[in-house]
Amino acid sequence: MRFGLFLVAAFLAAQGPPLDQPDARTLIAQSAVATKKYQSYQLESVVTVDMRGGHLDTRLEMPSSISVRRPDRMRIYSKSQAGTMTIASDGEHTWFYLSAVKKYVKRNAVGLPEAAVSNSGLLPKGLPDVAQAVKSTRITGEDTIDVAGTKIPCWMVETTFGQILLPEQHLVIRNAVQTTWISRAEKLSLQNTFSGEVDMAGVSEPVIMTQSTRTTALRLNPKLPDSVFVFTPPVGTKETADWTLPGIAKPDLEAKPAPTFAGQALDGSTVDLSALNGKIVLLDFWASWCVPCRRDLPVLEKLQTEFRDRGLAVVGIDVGEERLALDKFLKTTPLSFPIVPISDSSDLITALSVNAFPTLVLIDRDGNVASYEAGALGEAALRAVLAKVGLGDPSK
Repeated sequence: MRFGLFLVAAFLAAQGPPLDQPDARTLIAQSAVATKKYQSYQLESVVTVDMRGGHLDTRLEMPSSISVRRPDRMRIYSKSQAGTMTIASDGEHTWFYLSAVKKYVKRNAVGLPEAAVSNSGLLPKGLPDVAQAVKSTRITGEDTIDVAGTKIPCWMVETTFGQILLPEQHLVIRNAVQTTWISRAEKLSLQNTFSGEVDMAGVSEPVIMTQSTRTTALRLNPKLPDSVFVFTPPVGTKETADWTLPGIAKPDLEAKPAPTFAGQALDGSTVDLSALNGKIVLLDFWASWCVPCRRDLPVLEKLQTEFRDRGLAVVGIDVGEERLALDKFLKTTPLSFPIVPISDSSDLITALSVNAFPTLVLIDRDGNVASYEAGALGEAALRAVLAKVGLGDPSK
């Protein structure tokens, strides 16, 4: 009898996880894009960071909220012992405000919360891609968590990491483990904890760091009026070109080879950057909801017509839009240069550090990046960019 039970147990173990249990890595990937299914959402959460070890014994709590209305409205607010941070985007501009310094920065339109935070200049520079340090990912069980009184069944996914190096911060993180609670129905990441041992300069023993994020409220597809996304500078604050904190550095791309890329344009043709060597290529990263982008498009059309015979190839890279929205816009604003739609998670976006619209990347005849400009430029500035690679008025 016992031997029979052993055979049954061995057979079940050989079959792997239950049939309804998803692949852990797939589940993590789905959770990263889960909110994109919704036209709008509001999310409130609390981030808690504990640092224990050596002379450190600190706890930081940061309540935060995110409101998004696609394709062009966003507001992020967070509060900590250091003050408040507000990021607001109305589709034309994005504002970044810090109460601690009573200053705000006004930048070009940003379409995603992740891009807004990346473009804020508030994150440390040189942060590693922790995905490269992942050792294993597995589902450890199921749990039900409470979000504003609603019980939500979740998968629990555990990710273990190898050594994570942060050379610019003089930090090394070891033995890190992250557990993420992902809702079974919507695949939303609703809670996570991350813990590890941190070797810090000036601290004789490892510091145990624990960070947790807990969703406290969630609304999917709410009606969000324009007023939610308006930013009015508080009395006594000043606009600044950049923070006196770690600033936003232009990507170090100029004079370096442009990345490889091939994509299908709306007309069915293939745009391959390697096939355009010998030409001067102007990549315009844009979206139809972006007002500054729309202002520059007629100028780009004019310059394409003027300099086509001298080797200029303008390529519009439409980022993260639904095809219906893009087609509707192009019916009223026809363009002669190719338009290539790509995902906002495309490798090209990462390779060229595109996190604001429009972003213009000029590639010379040798395939190297000659100029990188974020923001609408206008005709005079665009002509100055082209002059860098010899496309100017030959009579001058």
